[in-house]
Amino acid sequence: MPHMGASGLRRSWLLREACHRHWLAIAEQAGVKPSELRDRSGARVMASVVACTVNGDARAFREDDECQLLMTEVPRAQNGWRSQCDLSARGKSLRVEIMTSFARRNGRSNAELGAPDLGGAFRAERDHADARRTCLIRTLGHHDRARAAQDDAPPHLSFEIQEDTHLNGVGLVYFAIIHDMIEQAERNAAPEFVGRFGMRDRRAHFFGNLDVGDRLDITARASAKALSPAACVLVRSHARRASDGRVIACAESIYGA
Repeated sequence: MPHMGASGLRRSWLLREACHRHWLAIAEQAGVKPSELRDRSGARVMASVVACTVNGDARAFREDDECQLLMTEVPRAQNGWRSQCDLSARGKSLRVEIMTSFARRNGRSNAELGAPDLGGAFRAERDHADARRTCLIRTLGHHDRARAAQDDAPPHLSFEIQEDTHLNGVGLVYFAIIHDMIEQAERNAAPEFVGRFGMRDRRAHFFGNLDVGDRLDITARASAKALSPAACVLVRSHARRASDGRVIACAESIYGA
């Protein structure tokens, strides 16, 4: 059961499923298969995840649950290429949002991704009313990244990037893998909180990628968000690429009783 863990549903599995549907929806709008999307120069175009949110208690899901996964919002230029998927079973639910931009390779290194030359139909309409939430989430991510860049604390966990374990079909470190690494670092940084309470909400942002052999260094800090009527803990994390020290991911997670 790859979608289950000892404490319930694997959030990384849900993120993978949601992102797969997200990318298929974009390709369908372009009238091509995902592998066939090209920019004006002929370079392959990929939907690069720049942010995701997860809301709900994954521990509530159990083996033998009959679940339904529905895309309740389709990614469009008008909503800033944001999708929403809801997983439900017996009155419980998990909600995932995926936000993407478009990227192409500018060289052999995963650190050299750039913006493709696409037509106007693929340009995110950030002034559109439907894009307000996307713009807000991305703005929060930029603030998180700026704050993380000033933090010189040592990492709680480090991960060396391995080809067979961490890369996806196009040779990039998959965002759900980084999401998993961040969750492990949170548990390492504050086991007395994270191990006791369930994760209720997470907002994660991604600003780059890594090559095989590089290392992702993750720092996490926990603080009390509320003590009553129910305990609530806020954990902020950021991940740096060891080769150049660049912050390539940030997350804010809320754990509660």
